[in-house]
Amino acid sequence: MQRPPTPPFTFQTARQKVQAAEDAWNTRNPQTVACAYSEDSTWRNRDEFFTGRDAIRAFLERKWSVELHYRLKKELWAYTDNRIAVHFEYEWQHAGTGQWYRTYGNELWEFDRDGYMTRRDMSANDTPIAAADRRIDADD
Repeated sequence: MQRPPTPPFTFQTARQKVQAAEDAWNTRNPQTVACAYSEDSTWRNRDEFFTGRDAIRAFLERKWSVELHYRLKKELWAYTDNRIAVHFEYEWQHAGTGQWYRTYGNELWEFDRDGYMTRRDMSANDTPIAAADRRIDADD
């Protein structure tokens, strides 16, 4: 089963892939997001390394239990035949402290021929912000 758009990417299809990822992540639904990755997808998320959809799902469940009111914006940075580089920012409120943060980062993605992401390498930094300084539209 394919997950379009599929490689090789063009500017337009790479932008579509980035927008689809942004839309999925903003659902904050671990099952929805995990479906975009191959069964054996490998991830580096900051200092965590793991493999497979089940691990991705578990990571996202843990993430969104702490990062409340999560809202994300992604921007296509570069692309090749089967790879995409993305710059992103997202805002969230820490479940334990109530402090708001804006997270800035970059991701490197690699896809199989069917359009599933087989590799995700993410680096990011968190910056505390005041709730009044939020700039990504919130739905809650």
